[in-house]
Amino acid sequence: MKIRNRHERTFAVPPEQIAGLIADFGRIWPVQIAPAPRLEGHRLYDAGLMLWKEFDRPGAVRAFRVVGPDELKAEHWFELEPAAGATVLRHTVDGCVSGKYEVIWRERIEPLHDLILEGLLDNVQAVVTSGG
Repeated sequence: MKIRNRHERTFAVPPEQIAGLIADFGRIWPVQIAPAPRLEGHRLYDAGLMLWKEFDRPGAVRAFRVVGPDELKAEHWFELEPAAGATVLRHTVDGCVSGKYEVIWRERIEPLHDLILEGLLDNVQAVVTSGG
């Protein structure tokens, strides 16, 4: 089953300020919803139900491949787009799931992902608003 999910928000700050925040999940991850991904090795992160490998993706400020479980093959990334005195921060998931992960994606992963991403965007907004 093909999966695609996108969240975005516009912030009234330059892209460099947002890029610095995306580089530091510790500052913006909504830990009240779920623990932040834990670094497990060189660019490898334990994200609970998934294992992510960070990679360089053209046009992305941060990108990950899901390398586990085998039934979930996806990439997800953060992009910044300048927009008339502001910056659009966009997060996209693109991939496919198979087997039991079709149900797990629909019932557990995607709803939790949506909560986490909206919480992350709220936290970015809070930092930007506070000038921090």
